Amino acid sequence: MATFAKPENALKRAEELMNVGQKQAALQALHDLITSKRYRAWQKTLEKIMFKYVELCVDMRRGRFAKDGLIQYRIVCQQVNVSSLEEVIKYFLQLSSEKAEQAQAQAQASEIALDVEDLEAEKRPEDLMLGFVSGEKGKDRSDRELVTPWFKFLWETYRTVLEILRNNSKLEALYAMTAHRAFQFCLQYKRTTEFRRLCEIIRNHLVNLNKYRDQRDRPDLNLPESLQLYLDTRFEQLKAATELELWQEAFRSIEDIHGLMCMVKKTPKPQMMAIYYSKLTKIFWISESHLYHAYAWYKLYILQKSYNKNLAQKDLQLMASSVLLAAISIMPYDHKHGAHHFELENEKERSSRMASLLGFSLDSKKDTREVLSRSALLSDLVSFQRCHDICSARSERFVSSVGK
Repeated sequence: MATFAKPENALKRAEELMNVGQKQAALQALHDLITSKRYRAWQKTLEKIMFKYVELCVDMRRGRFAKDGLIQYRIVCQQVNVSSLEEVIKYFLQLSSEKAEQAQAQAQASEIALDVEDLEAEKRPEDLMLGFVSGEKGKDRSDRELVTPWFKFLWETYRTVLEILRNNSKLEALYAMTAHRAFQFCLQYKRTTEFRRLCEIIRNHLVNLNKYRDQRDRPDLNLPESLQLYLDTRFEQLKAATELELWQEAFRSIEDIHGLMCMVKKTPKPQMMAIYYSKLTKIFWISESHLYHAYAWYKLYILQKSYNKNLAQKDLQLMASSVLLAAISIMPYDHKHGAHHFELENEKERSSRMASLLGFSLDSKKDTREVLSRSALLSDLVSFQRCHDICSARSERFVSSVGK
């Protein structure tokens, strides 16, 4: 391990080594200084060293080195100069993104460049043999060798940064920004496997936040600023899941948002709840849960009518028509009639869970199926006089006759 009297000497030595093409030696010299216990007091020179360090890590695709260095720098910065750590991490993300974009532009074939199902999977010997035996074209092979490693490194960068920033009140804004950028990465390049992993990573971070309540600098979700950052991240996750058509992941994102609301006992802004119910209408329609699909439309309609003063009357009528159509598309008979007790209990539990997600307060003594049912919804439509907004008096008579 190299030792230096001053940090400036390490930086100078690294630059000398880089000038003669010894990048690995330069990286090791900076790594030794950053991980040394002698330099635990923040100074401007250390920031310059970190900028050079992440440049080398990105240039050589040394993800492990980058993670080690950033963890050590976080220890140095988090009580003294958090903004310095933020600048270094932003620079790290910028360099990684630029390298991936440059590689893709150079290959000019993004669909070939990312022709891998899992960016974390190692290349198997049989894949190498198959490529050789099948006589894979040189350009296709070089595109994969050029572009895919950079996208793997960029994905690793997002994972590293999220791990370093997690559950720290001083770094939560940067954590949210990184999560949003990671969602955009998955969206832009249709990375469904990585998106699922990303959702699970963020989910586990919240679980650990609740598990270790005595942690230093732990975010307080009762603070409006912190809660808003966490909600914004979950809503971005929900939007990305629906755009990628990962409906199971979208439903889990809905559960994440609902769990966060229950945890802090606060309801998000009406604009966010409108997104929440709008996505629920899509999820329930895809899953052919017509009853819950209709209730989601009903809740969205009530929310928009109550809070969206700029909504045009024509749009409101179209939304009301959607409520009516969703309601009359529900089967008029109980398809669970004659089912076994176990199936009925599962259905009861599912109904209770859906009612909670839809924002209904349930009486423990009352059967959930009495609260959420086709007849109950149609009765609500009539008693709440929604049918006047839907079409005309004729529609009112139609709904009344259907509900009987």
